[in-house]
Amino acid sequence: MLNFKLIEKNDIEKYKKYYDCSEAISCDVSLINSYLWRNEFNIKFAIYDDTLIKVYCKTDNTIWGYCMPTGKNVKGAVNAVMADADERGVKPAFVMLTNGQRSKLESLMPSRFEYTRSPENQDYVYLTEDLANMSGKKFHAKRNHISKFYKTYDNVRFEKISRANIGDALDVARKWCAESGINPEEYSEFAVICEAFENYEAFNMRGALLYVGDTPAAMTAGTEISKLAFDVNFEKALRKYDGVYAVICNEFAKTLTEYKYINREEDMGIEGLRKSKLSYNPIIIIDRYTANLR
Repeated sequence: MLNFKLIEKNDIEKYKKYYDCSEAISCDVSLINSYLWRNEFNIKFAIYDDTLIKVYCKTDNTIWGYCMPTGKNVKGAVNAVMADADERGVKPAFVMLTNGQRSKLESLMPSRFEYTRSPENQDYVYLTEDLANMSGKKFHAKRNHISKFYKTYDNVRFEKISRANIGDALDVARKWCAESGINPEEYSEFAVICEAFENYEAFNMRGALLYVGDTPAAMTAGTEISKLAFDVNFEKALRKYDGVYAVICNEFAKTLTEYKYINREEDMGIEGLRKSKLSYNPIIIIDRYTANLR
């Protein structure tokens, strides 16, 4: 049986080599993401023959989904997953598969799995220049929102997040919870945001704040996926400021022009979030699939 363990902070550097791809644009290769969400999704890892295997577990620590192994011996690791599931008395399911991973699994296990698309888990990926410039007819509505914002509100300023203003970023998250009728102390994402900001420098995070007067009205922060792509991990804004989300997205993108792509992650099956992500005109949507044993 494979020895899966909850990811720890020192594992981020140790496992990094398995996801070291200069062309990566998918947020699932971010070990910082896995670490920050480890408790919410009970994310664990095991090493088999210099190959990394990630799993998602239920609250009772039973495995509900294996991810496609990555490393030296993918074929051997897939066989090890099949044996591991058999020993645990469960049917193996591979989750969060990209198209490429689905093809690889099918080549290793022909006709053994049935594949189902998981639209709630797809990544929305944008050209950085699109979000930074908002040019052309397809961004007409966004430009109008941004223009209206600056005409409506006085003394607007944009700041990069630093240790000096990180408290203001947390303040935005707290007020967003209040607007949404959520107790931040009982909200898992708020705990994740707090831990991310506690490790802001250690994780080489980058973020931004938008102020209206002296009031922090929006915050965003993320991490590098590769030299090609940046991952926006969090984006929160106070909805009473009309157009504020378009403004913080646009201003933050202007600071990320060394990256070709910005990944704004999944919509979690929330219809309003799906419409919002589509409204920014993604250049790539990374489909995800679940593979269930036939």
